[in-house]
Order: sequence, then structure tokens, then C-alpha cells
Amino acid sequence: MKRISLLFLTLFALGQLPLAAQLKIKPVSGVYVGGHIRRERPKTITKLRESGFTYALLFNVHVCADGTLITDGDTICYNGEYVFDQTHPNYQEDIKNLKTAPTSIQRIEIVIGGWGNDSYDHIRDLINKNGTGSTTMLYKNFRALRKAVPEIDAVNNDDEHCYEVETGAKFHIMMYNLGYKTTLAPYTNKSYWQNLCTKIRASKPKAVDCVMVQCYDGGAANVNQVGSWTFTGVTERHAGLMYYSNDWNVDKNIEQFQKWKDDNVASGGFVWVYNSEEWDLNAWASGMNRVYGAVEVPEEEAMIEVYSGTNYTGYSVKLPVGTFSKGEMAVYGIKANDIESVKILKEGASVRLYKNTNNAGTNLPLKADRKSLSSSYKNLINSITVSYEDPVGINEVKSEGVNAEGVASEKRERSGKSEKSDDAVYDLSGRKINSQPKKGIYIENGKKIVKR
Repeated sequence: MKRISLLFLTLFALGQLPLAAQLKIKPVSGVYVGGHIRRERPKTITKLRESGFTYALLFNVHVCADGTLITDGDTICYNGEYVFDQTHPNYQEDIKNLKTAPTSIQRIEIVIGGWGNDSYDHIRDLINKNGTGSTTMLYKNFRALRKAVPEIDAVNNDDEHCYEVETGAKFHIMMYNLGYKTTLAPYTNKSYWQNLCTKIRASKPKAVDCVMVQCYDGGAANVNQVGSWTFTGVTERHAGLMYYSNDWNVDKNIEQFQKWKDDNVASGGFVWVYNSEEWDLNAWASGMNRVYGAVEVPEEEAMIEVYSGTNYTGYSVKLPVGTFSKGEMAVYGIKANDIESVKILKEGASVRLYKNTNNAGTNLPLKADRKSLSSSYKNLINSITVSYEDPVGINEVKSEGVNAEGVASEKRERSGKSEKSDDAVYDLSGRKINSQPKKGIYIENGKKIVKR
């Protein structure tokens, strides 16, 4: 069993170690979401938060000929005002909750377009007639949406009919100025999408941050052509599947995501569409997150390793110190009800395995490896808490404060000082410091100290 690094031990003892929720989560697993999210709320909101998907695409916002925004026949914004609360009073709070911890969702996009949708024809006509200035109805309605639902990060362009570069670019530049990034969702007409991206980025280089290649229905041939969808300056390219478009099971679909990753043609993936309860969101998302690495746990922070099989077989995932709900487990790549064995990687680390989804109630505490969980817990784990207790005396370090950079300055308590110890200070390489120590971590009387 490995001992944890001096820096890690010190920062943990001083309360400065980032918790799991503070590790960077990359939006690498997306799901399109239909009107089901509204019709069956609030259970659909809970399910998405626990799914493991790191971004959600709300399908869809339709732009009418006069610039009014609607979805499923209900008006969202009209005459520069948000009016969706009149028919869907819980919508704003629901979208806010999607990104409220504990949740797996890190990013939310609205979708404009789709097969048979003429939004971009209307956008073309509105811009050609009125432009994109702040007095136009197109601008006013999207500004009202931005103000009412600020949790929406981007607009997903799913134009499948209009394909007009000039007004398309002007629209997404306007949206960027309102605070929305752009993602592109092509399945055909490659030159159009490349020209559109180039035109947008010529004015706003950071506006387009991901290309999402459809590999289903009309884009089925893209399964073996994902790498050909190249866009200058856009490094994120995701490839998508439809959960019901083939006779593959979940594992077979995850194998396809893995192939795209191994071939270095996709940095993430997405699924069409959550519009019923017929499929297992958690199984798809956790597998996609394992493939694309939604979270990277530094080796020095890995405390435990969980396995999907007994005797440390199957897929495995390492976890740092932290509290992991069902959705947060899936972000790290752990499917719900799918743990059979556990390894403790660092001396002083321990874990509690819970049957429920939010780290409370009946649990199994472990401080040592377990090659096979008992039948009471095997394949029944839905949340995890990982802890660490200092095995080498760092808990004797007493905090004095934290500076502006978030680094604690400390002073060791002397009550346990040996008679043979001295006040000499050494750096972490064992070299004696003869002058006043500068900022950093040092050894004094065998203990770690931090100088501010």
C-alpha cells in the first residue's frame, strides 16, 4: 500500500485539499432531452441529476416568423418578455436544480433546429430584414430568455434545412454577445458547417467550442467518418448515437464510444434522446465518462479503487477523498449498483458504501481491501464517502490562517517534542535551511510545517 505524498498530507491536514466536487469535471457526456423533462417533472429532473451525464441539450426552442420563441406549442418569450412561467411555473427552478449540487450536469444548452424545423429559415428572414441589434425582436426575446434562465450556457445549432452561412453566423455572433456559446450538430453538408464555423470564429474566436457529429439516422454513415469532420480552431469533437437506433446493448454502444476515443477522433460523446423511461441513463453516462475521462484523479489523490467484479476484476475506478452521490459516482465512471470489490490505496484511507443515493442510512465501512462484498452490499451501492485519517502525525499541525492564494500558514504544536529533537529546519529534500525559510513546506523536528 502506498503512502501519500508529503504535500498531499499537509494540505489535507490543513483543510486545503480540494474535495472531489472541486476536481475539474469535463463535459464529455451529453444527452438530448425532449419535452418529457417538463411533462414528468420533478422525477425527470432528479433522474437527470443522478444520471451521470455531464451536459444536457434541451430540445428544442423554435423561432417563429415574428421572432417569438416557443416549444411544444407553448410560448417561451414573446415581445421581449419571458412568459413561459404562465404555463410552466416550475421550469426556471427545475433548470436551476439541474446544475445544483449534488448533480452530474455541468452544462446546459438549448437546441434550435431539427428535422422539419424551419427556425433557421425564420432567423434568416428576420436578420435580413431587421439585423441583430438590441432593438430587434430576435435579440429581445433571446435576451429575455437569458435573463429568466441564466443557467443555459450555449445554443446547439441543429439546422437541417436552411444552411445559410451569412445569417447563421450573424445569429450566433448575436447569441455570443448575449452570453451563449455555440455548438454545431452536423450530420451532412460538411462544407456548409465548416464555412459557418469559420465565419463565426472570424468575429468571435471563442464562440464555437464543440462540434457534435450525428452518427445515427441520416448521419449513420458518420460512424466511420467522425475524424473527417474537422473545424479549424475547435478542439472538442463529440460523436453521438441514438439509444434505440440499433440492436446493440449498452455495452456494445460503449464499445463504439471507446473505439472513437482509441482512434483519437472524438473527445466526448452524446445520446439522442431522453424522452421516455425506456432506457438506463446512468448505465450509458457512467460508461461514457469512463471512456472519455470526465474527471481525472491525480495519483497522489487516489484513495480507493472500486471494481465491478469480484477479486478486483471488471472495470475499475479510483476515487479521491470526498462524498459521491449516485450522479457523482457516475461522473467518475461508476455505474449504480455495480460494485463487487474494493481496494484501499493509501494508508489511512477508508470508505463507506451506501445503498441509498445520497450518502445516508445503512452503509458498509471499510478500512482494508475487500475482494468480494457481502451479498447485502454486492451490486447494491448507490453512493460513496471516502475519508482519510492521518497515519503519520500531520494532525498535530495547527492552523494559523490562510493567505490570499488559499495556502495555509501553520505552526506545529510542540507538546510531543522529543528531548533529542532540535529546532533545525529542512526542505523536503532533507537539506538543512540555515537562513529564515521562505514560503513553502519544510520539515522541523520530524514534522511538516508550512511557512507563509
